[in-house]
Amino acid sequence: MLRSASWYLFLLVGMVIGLGAFGHGYSVYKVHEAIDPFPIEAGVHDTLYVVWYFVSGTMLTLGASIVWIAFRLRAGDASSLVVAILIGAFYFMFGVWAFIYRRGDPFWLLFVGLGALLVGSALVLRTGRPPVTEHRQRTN
Repeated sequence: MLRSASWYLFLLVGMVIGLGAFGHGYSVYKVHEAIDPFPIEAGVHDTLYVVWYFVSGTMLTLGASIVWIAFRLRAGDASSLVVAILIGAFYFMFGVWAFIYRRGDPFWLLFVGLGALLVGSALVLRTGRPPVTEHRQRTN
């Protein structure tokens, strides 16, 4: 039961991270509102938007990687689980740093939570049989 719930949680976290890319990309209009009135050098201005969309693409890529790993786990292959643990650890550590740096802005706790859930579920899934077969064997 725990392994099956952990697998679904793992998959859900991957989907949230991946879908977060669209919210991130959409919110670039707030950056426009904030900096467009200022005389910022064109190269700096353009680079900000390039990096903004790069981060959105990175979020989509990380989320897709986690979803792919989830389906590899379901097939019984845990060989790429370390990648998910690294992603989760990065999200967790970045979230803690950003929360402190932004003087308690609660938005960054989302990163802490996603990272903790990803690492926690990955640790549950790192050994044993595939999570879906566990459920199927009990129901038969």
